[in-house]
Amino acid sequence: MGRLIFVTGGVRSGKSAFAERYAQQVANGQTLTYIASGVAFDTEMQARIARHRADREQSEAVWRTLEVPDTLPDELLTLECGTVVLWDCLTTWLGNIMYKTKDTAPYIKSFQYYIEEWKKQNILVVLVSNEVMDEPSSKYEEVELYKQLLGELHQWIVAQCDEAYEIDHQLCKRWK
Repeated sequence: MGRLIFVTGGVRSGKSAFAERYAQQVANGQTLTYIASGVAFDTEMQARIARHRADREQSEAVWRTLEVPDTLPDELLTLECGTVVLWDCLTTWLGNIMYKTKDTAPYIKSFQYYIEEWKKQNILVVLVSNEVMDEPSSKYEEVELYKQLLGELHQWIVAQCDEAYEIDHQLCKRWK
């Protein structure tokens, strides 16, 4: 059976660096699959994407990057047994979907299906997501809907995952 590793934390907490190190350690030199959900809508996001690319290029690992801003491609269901996948990040992916459509349910169901299939296929998935539930309530309905959907998704992930980590200022706490 595959494994699901969940890594969460605040913005710039060090969660991506932790997840990349974790994935490299368990990959034992094999090529890693990186699912990137970021879309360069502004200069800040362009810089973040460039930094993440540079980090992967400077590592000793070989990364195969797939850009997945919203719809999960069928190609991800045909990964080789034992593949290590790092998906960074779920919060960006969900935001992309909410900008695309009000009907998020099919995307979330698809996400859950892929996670379940990867576990059956002996794929190890390291899933990165931001912790936004500590943020104050917003006067905007969309923001509250986003937090609700993300919170529900996080709860589902934690119920499915084998390990769960929270990163805060590069300090790591293992919850599961």
